[in-house]
Amino acid sequence: MSKQRGFTLIELLVVVAVIAVLMGMLMPALKAARELARGSNCLANQRSLVLAYTMYADDNDGRIVRGHVNQTGLERSMWVLPPIDESGAYITGVPLLEDRIRGIERGGLYPYIREHKMYHCPGDNRYQSARDGTQAMYRSYIIPDVLSAARPGFHAWTEARHQHFPKKLAEIRQTSLKYLFVESEFQNPSFNYDHGGWSFAPWIDDRWIDELATFHSKSATFGFADGHAERHKWVHTETWQIFIADLPLETLRPAREVNEDWLWCWEHFPYLDDSEKPR
Repeated sequence: MSKQRGFTLIELLVVVAVIAVLMGMLMPALKAARELARGSNCLANQRSLVLAYTMYADDNDGRIVRGHVNQTGLERSMWVLPPIDESGAYITGVPLLEDRIRGIERGGLYPYIREHKMYHCPGDNRYQSARDGTQAMYRSYIIPDVLSAARPGFHAWTEARHQHFPKKLAEIRQTSLKYLFVESEFQNPSFNYDHGGWSFAPWIDDRWIDELATFHSKSATFGFADGHAERHKWVHTETWQIFIADLPLETLRPAREVNEDWLWCWEHFPYLDDSEKPR
C-alpha cells in the first residue's frame, strides 16, 4: 500500500504567496470595474434628470422647474423638497432617510421619474459615512442657482449675483454646452440638506463657493440641457482637495489661465449673459 504524502509547510506558503500576488493583480482591476459601473449609473441618473426637466417644461408651457430649494414655500414647483415629515412639514433636526426620500418624491420632477434612487449617485456614501447626522446626505445632485426660476425676492444674495434668471427652457442657449445638473459634495453643518442652488459666479467671486463632487476618482458628472451627460475629471489637485474639505474654499482663487477646472465650469455654466461670459 502506497503512503499518501501531504503538503509541506513550504509548499503551502508558496501557494498562499501566489494567491496573494494574484489578488494584488486583480483588486485594481475589480476596483476599476466597480468604479466604471458606478460612473455609468451616475451618468444614467443625470440623463434621466435632464429628461424629466425637459418633460416638465413641455407640460408647463416651456417654463422650467424651480431650481432653488429652501425650507419655506414647500410646493411642487421646486424640483425637490427638503427633508419633510409625513404631514409635509420641514424637518428642522436630524432627518431620517425616509424624510429625505419623501422630500424627493414631493418634488416637481418626481412624477416624470418615479424612482428616488435616480437622485443618488452609487459612489456617494455620505449617508453611510457622515459623522454628523445632519450631513448624512442622500441626494447627490443640485441645479445651478441661476436656474432658480423663483419669484422675485426669493433670495437676495443669489439675486445680487445674476443679472438674468431664465424662466423658460428655450432661453438656455447652446444646450449641448450648458449643464442643468451638477454633482454636489455639500458640507455645510448649518443645514441638513443641500439647500438653494449650486453657487458659482466667477464674474463676482474669485473663489469656489460650493463644493462639487469627487465621487468618481476625483471626477464629477454633469447633466446637459441637450440631454447628454458627461464626467469631468478635476485637473488640479487643489480643486478636489477643496471639494473634499482638505483645504478651505478660500485657498484657491484661480485665474482662468491657471485653473482649467474653474474655466471649464465657467464656460459650461447655463444661460450666461454677455457680462458673465469668460473673458
